[in-house]
Parts: sequence; C-alpha cells; structure tokens
Amino acid sequence: MRSKDCRHYSRRELVEIIYELERREERLERKLEKAKTRLKERTIHMDRAGTLAEVSAVIAGLFEAADETASLYLSSIRAQAEGCQESAEEEKAS
Repeated sequence: MRSKDCRHYSRRELVEIIYELERREERLERKLEKAKTRLKERTIHMDRAGTLAEVSAVIAGLFEAADETASLYLSSIRAQAEGCQESAEEEKAS
C-alpha cells in the first residue's frame, strides 16, 4: 500500500489492517515450519530408502555368490563321486 492509498482509512481501520497482516504473517510462518518439518521427514525417508536399496543390492550379490559357490561345490562332489565309481568299476573288472 502506498501512503496515498492509506490516507482515506481511519486510524482504527489501519490498525485492523496491520493486525490482520500480522496474523497472516504468523499463519504463514507456522505453515512454513510445518512444511520444513515434512521436508525433513521426507528427506530422512528417502535416505533410508536409498540405504535399504543399497543393502538389498549387497545381499542379492551375496546370495548370487553363495549360489555360485554351492553350484561349484556340488559339481566338485559329483566329479569326485563319478571318479570313485569309475575306480570301483575298474577294480571289479580286474
């Protein structure tokens, strides 16, 4: 408001306008604080989600490595068992 615009208001009206502006400012400040709090909470949730995704990827990698190791171990056991069977069959044949 320019000073020319204010001249036609009475002192009481100007005080009421100032009071309403102050109330509006307080409401906006409360709203801003709530928004900041929500943003902080969302940031924390996003950080946790990122951390969980990273942990999940690591665990998936561990399971893949464990599966591969188990497959190699089973292949080794089968090869040894086949070798033992062949030796046993050769002894029987002799």
